[in-house]
Amino acid sequence: MDIKLLRNFVEIVDSGSLTAASKKLFIAQPALSNQLKALEKEMGTLLIERNSRRQKLTDAGRLFYDRAKSIILMESALVKEVRDVEDGTVGSLKLALIQSAEMALLQEVIPSFLEKWPQVTFEIQEKESDVILSLLEDGAADVGIVRTPCALTPEMDVHYLPDEHLICAYRPDRFPELNGSAALTPRELADLPLLIIYRYEEMFCGWCNEAGVVPTFRCVNKQLSLCLRWAEDGLGVAVIPSSYLSDGESTLAVRELAGGLATKRAVVTMKNRYRSRAVENFLTLCKEHL
Repeated sequence: MDIKLLRNFVEIVDSGSLTAASKKLFIAQPALSNQLKALEKEMGTLLIERNSRRQKLTDAGRLFYDRAKSIILMESALVKEVRDVEDGTVGSLKLALIQSAEMALLQEVIPSFLEKWPQVTFEIQEKESDVILSLLEDGAADVGIVRTPCALTPEMDVHYLPDEHLICAYRPDRFPELNGSAALTPRELADLPLLIIYRYEEMFCGWCNEAGVVPTFRCVNKQLSLCLRWAEDGLGVAVIPSSYLSDGESTLAVRELAGGLATKRAVVTMKNRYRSRAVENFLTLCKEHL
């Protein structure tokens, strides 16, 4: 059924007569009368009782009038919602983030975004980098924040953030030999129990091997949080990104690594895939703030 016919029917009722409605709609009265007859034929019942002096809704006509008004309002709301989504003023953003990146986004990007577009909602998942990339490929995430090294592909649009240095975090009472301020060398770490995640193992071993040192790993795992927890228990020296250990949140001492051993964070989306205006606006703020 044509939405225009519903609009015209409502106008006939609201105007009180075909003559008055035809003037408001700029439609010839015979044509408008034919539209009404066509509606009644389609419904299989009389909708408006009419004579030369007045018109009156039948019971079926009253039901049709009420439903027609509801449909018209829904159609108007639908048009507005679609236009709002296109403008980026409403919608939902599906983000998949590594843990440290999530905090940075909450503190910088998201408040700025919501100040401009308060009706946009967020769905946030905290995952490991390779899992985040899989979510992007499957369409389960719009934007991912990952940390290198990870399995980036040519089908991904990648915006790299500034380098982030790796540090060693440890309990100073358990490893007093590390207390100091200068950057640590591989030889200073040679015989210490190290805690590291798989992603950094190859890079860290290369750094040590260049100095002729074979590192001793007490724990190699997938979770930075586990490395940090073991370090807080005094079980080893954690090799972690500097942003992972926020000021005031831990009693661990930290030392930088000599040679600027670093990792990168990256904002990742998929190429050749539709991006809503909300996603584009979010990416713009990421590039401004991160």
